[in-house]
Amino acid sequence: MILISAVAGYAGLSSTPRTAALILAVPVLWTLAGSRLSAFAVVFAYKLAASRGVLPGAAAFLPENHTLMEAAALYLLISFGASLPFGMFWSKDGKRKAICLVLAFLVAYVLPPFSLIGMINPLMAAGSIFKGWGFAGMLIVLGIYAICAVSRRTAWSFLVVIALFAILPPDSWYKPQTPEGIMAVDTSFGKLGSGSFDFERDYERANMVFSELRNRIGKDASSYMPDIVVLPETIAGRLNDTGLELWKDGLGESLGGKTVIFGAKLPTDDGMKYDNAALMLHDGEITLTRQRIPVPYSMYVPFTKGGANLHLSGDGILELPDGRTSAIVICYEAFLTWPILRSMTQKPEVIICMANLWWCVGTSIPASCRNAVSLWANLFGVPAVFAGNI
Repeated sequence: MILISAVAGYAGLSSTPRTAALILAVPVLWTLAGSRLSAFAVVFAYKLAASRGVLPGAAAFLPENHTLMEAAALYLLISFGASLPFGMFWSKDGKRKAICLVLAFLVAYVLPPFSLIGMINPLMAAGSIFKGWGFAGMLIVLGIYAICAVSRRTAWSFLVVIALFAILPPDSWYKPQTPEGIMAVDTSFGKLGSGSFDFERDYERANMVFSELRNRIGKDASSYMPDIVVLPETIAGRLNDTGLELWKDGLGESLGGKTVIFGAKLPTDDGMKYDNAALMLHDGEITLTRQRIPVPYSMYVPFTKGGANLHLSGDGILELPDGRTSAIVICYEAFLTWPILRSMTQKPEVIICMANLWWCVGTSIPASCRNAVSLWANLFGVPAVFAGNI
Protein backbone atom coordinates (compact mmCIF):
# COMPACT_ATOMS: atom_id res chain seq x y z
CA MET A 1 0.00 0.00 0.00
CA ILE A 2 2.88 2.37 0.74
CA LEU A 3 4.39 1.63 -2.68
CA ILE A 4 1.05 2.15 -4.47
CA SER A 5 0.59 5.43 -2.61
CA ALA A 6 4.06 6.59 -3.69
CA VAL A 7 3.32 5.68 -7.32
CA ALA A 8 0.04 7.63 -7.16
CA GLY A 9 1.91 10.64 -5.79
CA TYR A 10 4.66 10.36 -8.38
CA ALA A 11 2.39 10.05 -11.42
CA GLY A 12 -0.71 11.85 -10.17
CA LEU A 13 -0.17 15.51 -11.08
CA SER A 14 3.14 15.53 -12.92
CA SER A 15 2.09 13.18 -15.71
CA THR A 16 -0.93 13.49 -18.01
CA PRO A 17 -4.13 15.04 -16.58
CA ARG A 18 -5.91 11.68 -16.62
CA THR A 19 -3.47 10.13 -14.12
CA ALA A 20 -4.58 12.71 -11.54
CA ALA A 21 -7.48 10.41 -10.66
CA LEU A 22 -4.91 8.08 -9.07
CA ILE A 23 -4.37 10.37 -6.10
CA LEU A 24 -7.95 9.63 -5.01
CA ALA A 25 -6.64 6.20 -4.01
CA VAL A 26 -4.41 7.48 -1.20
CA PRO A 27 -7.14 7.97 1.48
CA VAL A 28 -8.57 4.56 0.52
CA LEU A 29 -5.19 2.99 1.16
CA TRP A 30 -5.11 4.86 4.49
CA THR A 31 -8.38 3.19 5.48
CA LEU A 32 -6.90 -0.24 4.65
CA ALA A 33 -3.78 0.32 6.80
CA GLY A 34 -3.53 -1.97 9.81
CA SER A 35 -1.67 0.33 12.20
CA ARG A 36 -1.12 3.98 13.00
CA LEU A 37 2.45 3.83 11.71
CA SER A 38 1.48 2.25 8.39
CA ALA A 39 -1.38 4.74 7.97
CA PHE A 40 1.07 7.61 8.43
CA ALA A 41 3.58 5.94 6.08
CA VAL A 42 0.97 5.64 3.32
CA VAL A 43 0.33 9.39 3.34
CA PHE A 44 3.99 10.29 3.93
CA ALA A 45 5.07 8.25 0.87
CA TYR A 46 2.44 10.02 -1.20
CA LYS A 47 3.56 13.45 0.00
CA LEU A 48 7.23 12.73 -0.64
CA ALA A 49 6.53 11.56 -4.17
CA ALA A 50 4.00 14.25 -5.06
CA SER A 51 6.15 17.13 -3.78
CA ARG A 52 9.52 15.79 -4.92
CA GLY A 53 10.12 18.89 -7.04
CA VAL A 54 10.40 20.93 -3.83
CA LEU A 55 13.88 19.53 -3.14
CA PRO A 56 15.73 20.82 -6.24
CA GLY A 57 13.34 23.77 -6.49
CA ALA A 58 13.98 24.97 -2.95
CA ALA A 59 17.72 24.68 -3.50
CA ALA A 60 17.38 27.14 -6.40
CA PHE A 61 14.78 29.41 -4.78
CA LEU A 62 16.39 29.94 -1.39
CA PRO A 63 19.01 32.69 -1.01
CA GLU A 64 22.61 31.82 -1.92
CA ASN A 65 23.70 31.53 1.71
CA HIS A 66 21.36 28.56 2.20
CA THR A 67 22.56 25.03 1.56
CA LEU A 68 21.17 21.94 -0.16
CA MET A 69 20.81 20.36 3.29
CA GLU A 70 18.42 23.15 4.27
CA ALA A 71 16.42 22.53 1.10
CA ALA A 72 16.27 18.81 1.94
CA ALA A 73 15.17 19.59 5.50
CA LEU A 74 12.43 21.88 4.16
CA TYR A 75 11.24 19.17 1.75
CA LEU A 76 11.11 16.53 4.47
CA LEU A 77 9.46 18.81 7.04
CA ILE A 78 6.73 19.89 4.59
CA SER A 79 5.99 16.26 3.71
CA PHE A 80 6.14 15.15 7.33
CA GLY A 81 3.99 17.99 8.65
CA ALA A 82 1.31 17.54 6.01
CA SER A 83 1.18 13.78 6.78
CA LEU A 84 1.20 14.05 10.56
CA PRO A 85 -2.58 14.60 11.02
CA PHE A 86 -3.24 11.33 9.17
CA GLY A 87 -1.04 9.53 11.66
CA MET A 88 -2.49 11.33 14.67
CA PHE A 89 -6.13 10.80 13.65
CA TRP A 90 -6.24 7.07 13.11
CA SER A 91 -8.19 4.34 14.81
CA LYS A 92 -8.45 0.60 14.41
CA ASP A 93 -12.22 0.75 14.89
CA GLY A 94 -13.96 1.24 11.52
CA LYS A 95 -16.64 3.73 12.58
CA ARG A 96 -14.18 5.77 14.61
CA LYS A 97 -11.72 5.61 11.72
CA ALA A 98 -14.31 7.22 9.43
CA ILE A 99 -14.65 10.17 11.81
CA CYS A 100 -10.86 10.34 12.20
CA LEU A 101 -10.41 10.57 8.43
CA VAL A 102 -12.71 13.59 8.20
CA LEU A 103 -10.84 15.24 11.07
CA ALA A 104 -7.49 14.50 9.40
CA PHE A 105 -8.66 16.18 6.19
CA LEU A 106 -9.84 19.25 8.11
CA VAL A 107 -6.64 19.62 10.12
CA ALA A 108 -4.26 18.85 7.23
CA TYR A 109 -5.89 20.90 4.50
CA VAL A 110 -8.28 23.50 5.93
CA LEU A 111 -7.16 24.66 9.37
CA PRO A 112 -3.87 26.47 10.03
CA PRO A 113 -1.05 25.85 10.63
CA PHE A 114 -1.01 22.51 8.75
CA SER A 115 -3.12 23.93 5.92
CA LEU A 116 -0.24 26.32 5.08
CA ILE A 117 1.82 23.31 3.95
CA GLY A 118 -1.01 20.86 3.14
CA MET A 119 -0.19 20.47 -0.54
CA ILE A 120 -2.04 18.36 -3.13
CA ASN A 121 -5.17 17.35 -1.29
CA PRO A 122 -6.44 14.10 -2.90
CA LEU A 123 -9.95 15.58 -2.83
CA MET A 124 -8.93 18.03 -5.58
CA ALA A 125 -9.14 15.06 -7.96
CA ALA A 126 -12.84 14.58 -7.17
CA GLY A 127 -13.49 16.43 -10.42
CA SER A 128 -12.04 13.44 -12.28
CA ILE A 129 -15.20 11.55 -11.33
CA PHE A 130 -17.73 14.21 -10.33
CA LYS A 131 -16.88 16.87 -12.87
CA GLY A 132 -18.68 20.13 -12.17
CA TRP A 133 -20.20 18.93 -8.88
CA GLY A 134 -18.16 21.38 -6.78
CA PHE A 135 -18.54 21.14 -3.02
CA ALA A 136 -21.09 18.34 -3.45
CA GLY A 137 -18.51 16.30 -5.36
CA MET A 138 -15.96 16.74 -2.59
CA LEU A 139 -18.49 15.73 0.06
CA ILE A 140 -19.54 12.66 -1.92
CA VAL A 141 -15.94 11.47 -2.24
CA LEU A 142 -15.36 12.18 1.45
CA GLY A 143 -18.48 10.14 2.24
CA ILE A 144 -17.18 7.27 0.10
CA TYR A 145 -13.92 7.38 2.06
CA ALA A 146 -15.91 7.17 5.30
CA ILE A 147 -17.71 4.07 4.00
CA CYS A 148 -14.36 2.60 2.93
CA ALA A 149 -13.20 2.95 6.54
CA VAL A 150 -15.90 0.52 7.70
CA SER A 151 -16.11 -1.71 4.61
CA ARG A 152 -13.01 -3.21 3.01
CA ARG A 153 -15.13 -4.46 0.11
CA THR A 154 -16.18 -0.87 -0.65
CA ALA A 155 -12.56 0.23 -0.38
CA TRP A 156 -11.36 -2.28 -2.97
CA SER A 157 -14.33 -1.53 -5.23
CA PHE A 158 -13.58 2.20 -5.15
CA LEU A 159 -9.94 1.51 -6.04
CA VAL A 160 -11.19 -0.26 -9.16
CA VAL A 161 -13.41 2.72 -10.01
CA ILE A 162 -10.46 5.08 -9.61
CA ALA A 163 -8.33 2.94 -11.93
CA LEU A 164 -11.08 2.94 -14.55
CA PHE A 165 -11.43 6.72 -14.45
CA ALA A 166 -7.67 7.01 -14.99
CA ILE A 167 -8.01 4.93 -18.17
CA LEU A 168 -11.44 5.15 -19.82
CA PRO A 169 -12.68 8.78 -20.24
CA PRO A 170 -11.31 10.72 -23.27
CA ASP A 171 -8.59 13.31 -22.72
CA SER A 172 -11.11 16.10 -23.27
CA TRP A 173 -12.83 15.04 -20.03
CA TYR A 174 -9.86 16.30 -18.02
CA LYS A 175 -9.33 19.63 -19.78
CA PRO A 176 -11.16 22.65 -18.34
CA GLN A 177 -12.79 25.15 -20.64
CA THR A 178 -10.88 28.27 -21.65
CA PRO A 179 -12.74 31.44 -20.68
CA GLU A 180 -13.83 33.65 -23.54
CA GLY A 181 -12.10 36.98 -24.02
CA ILE A 182 -9.08 36.14 -21.79
CA MET A 183 -5.57 35.34 -23.01
CA ALA A 184 -2.77 34.10 -20.74
CA VAL A 185 0.77 35.03 -21.76
CA ASP A 186 3.63 32.75 -20.70
CA THR A 187 7.06 34.38 -20.43
CA SER A 188 10.66 33.17 -20.26
CA PHE A 189 12.49 35.77 -18.24
CA GLY A 190 14.02 33.31 -15.76
CA LYS A 191 15.03 34.66 -12.39
CA LEU A 192 14.74 38.19 -13.74
CA GLY A 193 11.00 37.73 -13.68
CA SER A 194 10.89 37.24 -9.93
CA GLY A 195 11.58 40.80 -8.93
CA SER A 196 15.13 41.74 -8.02
CA PHE A 197 14.40 44.64 -5.63
CA ASP A 198 16.82 46.56 -7.85
CA PHE A 199 15.46 49.55 -9.81
CA GLU A 200 17.71 49.13 -12.86
CA ARG A 201 16.91 45.43 -13.26
CA ASP A 202 13.21 46.05 -12.65
CA TYR A 203 13.26 48.80 -15.29
CA GLU A 204 15.02 46.44 -17.70
CA ARG A 205 12.46 43.72 -17.08
CA ALA A 206 9.59 46.16 -17.61
CA ASN A 207 10.92 47.20 -21.01
CA MET A 208 11.47 43.54 -21.96
CA VAL A 209 7.86 42.74 -21.12
CA PHE A 210 6.50 45.75 -23.00
CA SER A 211 8.64 44.93 -26.05
CA GLU A 212 7.55 41.28 -26.10
CA LEU A 213 3.89 42.24 -25.77
CA ARG A 214 4.20 44.70 -28.67
CA ASN A 215 5.79 41.97 -30.80
CA ARG A 216 3.01 39.52 -29.99
CA ILE A 217 0.35 42.10 -30.72
CA GLY A 218 2.03 42.81 -34.07
CA LYS A 219 2.17 39.12 -35.02
CA ASP A 220 -1.44 38.58 -34.00
CA ALA A 221 -2.80 41.79 -35.48
CA SER A 222 -4.77 39.90 -38.13
CA SER A 223 -6.34 37.54 -35.58
CA TYR A 224 -8.77 38.06 -32.74
CA MET A 225 -7.22 39.68 -29.69
CA PRO A 226 -8.99 39.16 -26.36
CA ASP A 227 -10.11 41.98 -24.12
CA ILE A 228 -8.15 40.73 -21.09
CA VAL A 229 -4.47 39.72 -21.00
CA VAL A 230 -3.01 37.81 -18.04
CA LEU A 231 0.71 37.98 -17.21
CA PRO A 232 2.62 35.79 -14.67
CA GLU A 233 3.12 36.23 -10.95
CA THR A 234 5.60 38.95 -9.79
CA ILE A 235 6.41 39.83 -13.40
CA ALA A 236 6.49 43.51 -12.43
CA GLY A 237 8.84 42.90 -9.49
CA ARG A 238 8.75 45.25 -6.53
CA LEU A 239 6.55 48.24 -7.29
CA ASN A 240 6.62 51.60 -5.56
CA ASP A 241 4.44 54.47 -6.80
CA THR A 242 6.95 55.41 -9.52
CA GLY A 243 7.27 51.82 -10.74
CA LEU A 244 3.50 51.43 -10.80
CA GLU A 245 3.13 54.50 -13.03
CA LEU A 246 5.81 53.04 -15.34
CA TRP A 247 3.86 49.83 -15.72
CA LYS A 248 0.54 51.60 -16.19
CA ASP A 249 1.97 53.71 -19.01
CA GLY A 250 3.94 50.84 -20.58
CA LEU A 251 1.12 48.33 -20.55
CA GLY A 252 -1.33 50.92 -21.82
CA GLU A 253 0.91 51.67 -24.83
CA SER A 254 1.79 48.02 -25.51
CA LEU A 255 -1.73 46.63 -25.35
CA GLY A 256 -3.72 49.51 -26.71
CA GLY A 257 -5.97 50.01 -23.71
CA LYS A 258 -6.81 46.35 -23.09
CA THR A 259 -7.33 45.13 -19.54
CA VAL A 260 -4.17 43.55 -18.09
CA ILE A 261 -3.84 41.37 -14.99
CA PHE A 262 -0.24 41.05 -13.80
CA GLY A 263 1.70 40.07 -10.68
CA ALA A 264 3.78 42.37 -8.49
CA LYS A 265 5.23 42.75 -5.01
CA LEU A 266 3.79 45.72 -3.15
CA PRO A 267 5.91 47.00 -0.21
CA THR A 268 4.26 47.34 3.21
CA ASP A 269 5.51 48.24 6.70
CA ASP A 270 7.91 50.90 5.41
CA GLY A 271 9.26 48.49 2.82
CA MET A 272 10.22 45.78 5.30
CA LYS A 273 7.51 43.38 4.12
CA TYR A 274 5.40 43.05 1.01
CA ASP A 275 2.13 41.78 -0.41
CA ASN A 276 2.39 39.34 -3.29
CA ALA A 277 -0.51 40.58 -5.40
CA ALA A 278 -2.38 40.37 -8.67
CA LEU A 279 -3.09 43.82 -10.13
CA MET A 280 -5.71 44.56 -12.77
CA LEU A 281 -5.17 47.61 -14.98
CA HIS A 282 -8.33 48.84 -16.70
CA ASP A 283 -8.87 52.34 -18.12
CA GLY A 284 -5.84 53.59 -16.23
CA GLU A 285 -7.17 52.41 -12.87
CA ILE A 286 -5.69 49.65 -10.70
CA THR A 287 -7.63 47.12 -8.62
CA LEU A 288 -5.93 44.24 -6.89
CA THR A 289 -6.19 41.14 -4.78
CA ARG A 290 -3.46 39.75 -2.54
CA GLN A 291 -2.06 36.25 -2.34
CA ARG A 292 -3.61 34.51 0.65
CA ILE A 293 -0.83 32.02 1.43
CA PRO A 294 2.68 32.77 0.11
CA VAL A 295 5.22 29.94 0.12
CA PRO A 296 6.21 29.32 3.77
CA TYR A 297 9.82 29.92 4.79
CA SER A 298 10.97 31.29 1.41
CA MET A 299 8.28 34.00 1.12
CA TYR A 300 6.12 33.93 4.25
CA VAL A 301 8.51 33.96 7.20
CA PRO A 302 6.56 34.27 10.47
CA PHE A 303 8.01 36.03 13.52
CA THR A 304 10.39 38.11 11.38
CA LYS A 305 10.30 41.68 10.07
CA GLY A 306 10.65 40.65 6.41
CA GLY A 307 8.96 38.47 3.82
CA ALA A 308 5.47 38.31 2.36
CA ASN A 309 2.30 39.00 4.30
CA LEU A 310 -0.29 36.32 5.04
CA HIS A 311 -3.93 37.11 4.11
CA LEU A 312 -5.89 34.04 5.18
CA SER A 313 -9.26 35.80 5.21
CA GLY A 314 -8.97 37.15 1.65
CA ASP A 315 -11.32 35.77 -0.99
CA GLY A 316 -8.96 36.24 -3.96
CA ILE A 317 -11.76 37.66 -6.11
CA LEU A 318 -11.38 40.24 -8.86
CA GLU A 319 -14.41 41.55 -10.74
CA LEU A 320 -13.58 41.77 -14.43
CA PRO A 321 -14.69 44.77 -16.53
CA ASP A 322 -17.28 42.65 -18.34
CA GLY A 323 -19.01 41.86 -15.03
CA ARG A 324 -17.64 38.35 -14.53
CA THR A 325 -16.04 37.48 -11.21
CA SER A 326 -12.66 35.74 -11.30
CA ALA A 327 -10.88 33.73 -8.64
CA ILE A 328 -7.21 34.66 -8.67
CA VAL A 329 -4.92 31.77 -7.74
CA ILE A 330 -1.28 32.76 -7.30
CA CYS A 331 1.23 29.93 -7.83
CA TYR A 332 1.56 28.01 -4.52
CA GLU A 333 -2.15 28.48 -3.80
CA ALA A 334 -2.98 26.05 -6.64
CA PHE A 335 -1.58 23.22 -4.51
CA LEU A 336 -3.53 24.20 -1.39
CA THR A 337 -7.14 23.74 -0.36
CA TRP A 338 -8.16 26.73 1.74
CA PRO A 339 -7.55 29.48 -0.89
CA ILE A 340 -9.59 27.59 -3.51
CA LEU A 341 -12.47 26.77 -1.18
CA ARG A 342 -12.55 30.34 0.11
CA SER A 343 -12.76 31.70 -3.44
CA MET A 344 -15.36 29.18 -4.54
CA THR A 345 -17.77 30.29 -1.82
CA GLN A 346 -18.08 33.48 -3.92
CA LYS A 347 -19.14 31.43 -6.99
CA PRO A 348 -16.60 32.88 -9.44
CA GLU A 349 -17.13 32.41 -13.17
CA VAL A 350 -13.43 32.16 -14.08
CA ILE A 351 -10.24 30.85 -12.47
CA ILE A 352 -7.10 32.82 -13.32
CA CYS A 353 -3.82 31.31 -12.15
CA MET A 354 -0.52 33.14 -12.40
CA ALA A 355 2.80 31.57 -11.42
CA ASN A 356 6.52 32.27 -11.41
CA LEU A 357 8.29 28.96 -12.01
CA TRP A 358 11.84 29.89 -13.02
CA TRP A 359 13.20 28.22 -9.88
CA CYS A 360 11.71 24.78 -10.62
CA VAL A 361 12.29 24.33 -14.35
CA GLY A 362 13.09 20.68 -15.03
CA THR A 363 11.21 19.47 -11.94
CA SER A 364 7.70 18.08 -11.50
CA ILE A 365 6.34 21.37 -10.14
CA PRO A 366 5.37 23.25 -13.37
CA ALA A 367 3.25 20.37 -14.71
CA SER A 368 1.81 19.72 -11.24
CA CYS A 369 0.81 23.36 -10.84
CA ARG A 370 -1.02 23.45 -14.18
CA ASN A 371 -2.72 20.10 -13.53
CA ALA A 372 -3.77 21.19 -10.03
CA VAL A 373 -5.49 24.26 -11.50
CA SER A 374 -7.19 22.03 -14.08
CA LEU A 375 -8.45 19.69 -11.36
CA TRP A 376 -9.95 22.49 -9.28
CA ALA A 377 -11.50 24.02 -12.41
CA ASN A 378 -13.02 20.69 -13.44
CA LEU A 379 -14.36 20.01 -9.96
CA PHE A 380 -16.20 23.33 -9.82
CA GLY A 381 -17.07 23.45 -13.53
CA VAL A 382 -15.31 26.79 -14.03
CA PRO A 383 -13.15 27.74 -17.06
CA ALA A 384 -9.50 28.47 -16.25
CA VAL A 385 -6.38 30.10 -17.69
CA PHE A 386 -2.76 29.79 -16.55
CA ALA A 387 0.09 32.25 -17.07
CA GLY A 388 3.60 31.23 -16.01
CA ASN A 389 7.13 32.56 -16.15
CA ILE A 390 10.11 30.23 -16.51
